[in-house]
Amino acid sequence: MSLVPAVLLAGDFNGNWDAAVVTSAARIPFRMAVSDSPVRACFFEDAEPVCSSSARIEGGKLTAQWDYLNSQLTLAAADGGLAGSYINLRSQREIRIEAKPHQAPAAPSRLPARFAGEWEVHSAQRPGPGNQLILRQFGAQLKGTILRIDGDDGTLVGQADGNHFAISHFSGDRPMLLTGTLQPDGTLELESGAQKLLAMRPAEARARNLAPPLDPMTYAHVKNPDERFHFSFKDVDGKTYTEDSFAGKPYVVSITGSWCPNCRDEAPFLVELYQRYHPKGLEMAALCFESAGDPTWGPLRAFVRKFNIQYPALLAGEPSAGVLKTAVPQIENLSAYPTTIYVGKDGKVRSVHTGFPSSGSGEELARVKEEIRATIEHMIAEKPLAKASTAGGSGSVFSCSCLCRESVMW
Repeated sequence: MSLVPAVLLAGDFNGNWDAAVVTSAARIPFRMAVSDSPVRACFFEDAEPVCSSSARIEGGKLTAQWDYLNSQLTLAAADGGLAGSYINLRSQREIRIEAKPHQAPAAPSRLPARFAGEWEVHSAQRPGPGNQLILRQFGAQLKGTILRIDGDDGTLVGQADGNHFAISHFSGDRPMLLTGTLQPDGTLELESGAQKLLAMRPAEARARNLAPPLDPMTYAHVKNPDERFHFSFKDVDGKTYTEDSFAGKPYVVSITGSWCPNCRDEAPFLVELYQRYHPKGLEMAALCFESAGDPTWGPLRAFVRKFNIQYPALLAGEPSAGVLKTAVPQIENLSAYPTTIYVGKDGKVRSVHTGFPSSGSGEELARVKEEIRATIEHMIAEKPLAKASTAGGSGSVFSCSCLCRESVMW
């Protein structure tokens, strides 16, 4: 007798699913939901649904596309659940997906240790500045992320059980499983794939003379602070924009890419800033580093639609470290998508901010947002230049992260 539920045999995928990215090394759990009216598949960034832009059920198979992720999911009934593949259409990288009907997680067998708060992550194999591990705990439930100079890994979600925890993430990209074990000396032994890491509280890291995390506000900087910031790129319709397009005004230039997870973390905030401060004089432009493989620029257009980007999206070149540094030669240590450059009304760079955290960074995200708002308000409040000196003047914020990892989606 078959154990496959009749509803699955009938091609009904509706409901909540405990899914996993399956690799040779691990199963990375994540949450998934499917509706059949209309047909739609959703991953989750913590509690926020990340839903397909189109989907269909035909011949007992579910096929869903995310146009702004440039990806496709295909699932069919298998062994009482679902199984199939998820492919990044840009890189042609494919991963296996398996899912079972959702069940409430089992209660922990032991009283969870205290993991909440800020930690620093260090690697014996790659000594240098640490990264932040930010954890939030609600009894046995644990959420968090590892925050690097370029951004973080999204909101990892899971449980603690005694001195051990396991948290994971997948919302269309950045699949990650992080496990940790609290040691008697108060440090955390961490594993993520083949990586073995050590985390400790910041005070302990300083006591061990370990280098602290890099500062996103000082990591990248302008080479010549007395030189005006320059750029010249076309949008998808062929219109050219330069710094003179925003003469005498403060503006934001977001170096970004539709393929970049941390750029998608940043985009809603930039749109919020534009809507709030554009009436006060702020301008904005996105320098988009995109693959030239699609002459219609479909993924970029989908990215613009998804986040309702109303400022110019400009084609700046292919997403590679060499192209980035050639396109924006005035910034030292420019190596991350996104990075934000703040330029005053005189066209000179005020400061540079590298990367952008997701909601998984909690209070750190709130701090970064407030810091950026304060910078923009200061730029807007600057006295306007005399008419003779504003010709070609500009003010700009420039954004680019993902440490030129050119990380596509995983």
